[in-house]
Amino acid sequence: MKWMTILLLVWFLQGCTTLEGKSVALNQALVIPAQWQAQGRASVSMEDYNQTTGFEIDFKNQHYVLILSAPLGLGQIVVKSNTQGLRVNDKQINLSLKQWMIGEFGWHFPIQKLALILFKQQKNIDHEWRINIISYQQIDGIGYPKIVRLNHLTKAIKIKLLIGKVNELK
Repeated sequence: MKWMTILLLVWFLQGCTTLEGKSVALNQALVIPAQWQAQGRASVSMEDYNQTTGFEIDFKNQHYVLILSAPLGLGQIVVKSNTQGLRVNDKQINLSLKQWMIGEFGWHFPIQKLALILFKQQKNIDHEWRINIISYQQIDGIGYPKIVRLNHLTKAIKIKLLIGKVNELK
């Protein structure tokens, strides 16, 4: 009797593995909006270093405000990019965002390419990064990436983005 129960359980579990999940077609954004916002979390791994940060970004054309927050809300950094250059916590700096992030954190992120990833789901954004979109979500009837992995091709930088919210601004 015991063997019969085990055999039935094995057959049941084997049958479960052959079920196919339905893929849901998500509508992709038609264009990249001039103004948009996104928020989520980023997990960064480098050799023997790991960091988690929350982020909020507000893009208006080519200008942006990026807020990076420490875990548990223990601090934040506000980065603003506009025609006057880059400001970090209201201090003007004479570096690009990439230069500043490498100096401050030891890693960088292609922030100007984020719209291509979110709105067009492009995986080939430049020659430095390999993009892998792990899962998608639907927000206001549009499909956006939910989990995105970025691997730097020449440096030991791995970034996992968990996108929580995306808003197109009108």
